[in-house]
Amino acid sequence: MEQAESTASVEGQGTEATASLDAPYSTLESRAHQMFPTLNADEVERMRRFGTPQRWRAGEKLFSVGQVGRGMYMVLSGSVQIIRRDGLGREHLIIELGPGMFSAEVGTLSGRPSLVDGRAQTDSEGFVIAPDRLRALLVAEAELGERIMRALILRRVGLIESGSGPVLVGHGTEPLLLALQAFLRRNGHPHTVIDMDAERDCSCLSEFANAPATDFPLVICPDGRVLRAPDEGQLASCLGLLPEFDPAHVYDVVVVGAGPAGLATAVYAASEGLSVAVVDCRSPGGQAGASARIENYLGFPTGISGQALAGRAFVQALKFGAHIAIPLEVKALHCGADPIRLELVDGRMIPTHTVVIATGAQYRRPAIDALERFEGRGVYYWLRRWKPNCARTSPSCSSVAATRPGKRRCTLPRMPRKCICWCAARGWRPRCRAT
Repeated sequence: MEQAESTASVEGQGTEATASLDAPYSTLESRAHQMFPTLNADEVERMRRFGTPQRWRAGEKLFSVGQVGRGMYMVLSGSVQIIRRDGLGREHLIIELGPGMFSAEVGTLSGRPSLVDGRAQTDSEGFVIAPDRLRALLVAEAELGERIMRALILRRVGLIESGSGPVLVGHGTEPLLLALQAFLRRNGHPHTVIDMDAERDCSCLSEFANAPATDFPLVICPDGRVLRAPDEGQLASCLGLLPEFDPAHVYDVVVVGAGPAGLATAVYAASEGLSVAVVDCRSPGGQAGASARIENYLGFPTGISGQALAGRAFVQALKFGAHIAIPLEVKALHCGADPIRLELVDGRMIPTHTVVIATGAQYRRPAIDALERFEGRGVYYWLRRWKPNCARTSPSCSSVAATRPGKRRCTLPRMPRKCICWCAARGWRPRCRAT
């Protein structure tokens, strides 16, 4: 099985947290004390005013995979088991939380559906901190908030590395399968991929052996639902990623586009107490999020991957309470009324006082006849990391890379020996080499 790539997806929502916090070359195993810290009595007391007291009987489920989370659970007495479960029903005990320990991960900040099960092992007591109160805690208690935030980030990394969540089943080179993988990876969502060509003996495939080819790729969700050849929107809906908007709420600022500029706008506006929403049709990071390496970004002298940069900004925006709506697409902007209204493709309206359009740019495509027939079948855009299965069935692959105007260097991923690289940029003649 090919598990989700954690090092390509989470510091915050999904980036290289294992290589970018305090110990840049450490493994998750060596950072268990940061992932699951035990808080002292004084720290617990400082958190108590943000929560609501709760009691749980032995065997009682506190939360389940796919269930909209109520927030962070702090254990004061007793013990609570945290269990990872994937779409095939396989369970694995992650940890047993004791007094002074808490359950939460990055998605808890915005009230996203739970990625794990929580069950009381014994009669237990504690308190629950709702998502809005958790964000307030992170800001009000800066030092404690830093420890909590680090734990949330590392926990998401751990879930991605373990391959929990939905299971994608299909042929390794299917364009739709690759698209769904990219969608989940760039949104930092844990998942597992089963390549039917490479794992013919996998026991879980027997149930789908006679399914027609048009059903693939299949997505087996943790709640047992099976999606057949879904698009990104259907997958996001199954996983509870599509947000809800209160039609009566008027935002101060709505940002269209979740690239670096859009996320920076969200962070600055939300940190000043404004009501902010960010809408993007695909994933955080935009064009920069697909960059294998950014060398000229201020503050990162050794460089940083685009997705790591985007993941940090994403979590920072969540921390200050920005409402990030991905994947959603804006259809129209109605300026004739006050407040302004943004119309989504699904017909919903979002009222706001201010709109910031940060949609960025689109890649120029080579003027090659019938190029669209080969996109996802040998021609790839935004190729951040070369995946071996892209070249498994063909000795020669083509990839299309691009660089923004003014940049004279394009960092490409490792590629197979026979590969054509097309770099689109004005005013210079690229020299490409497969390494």
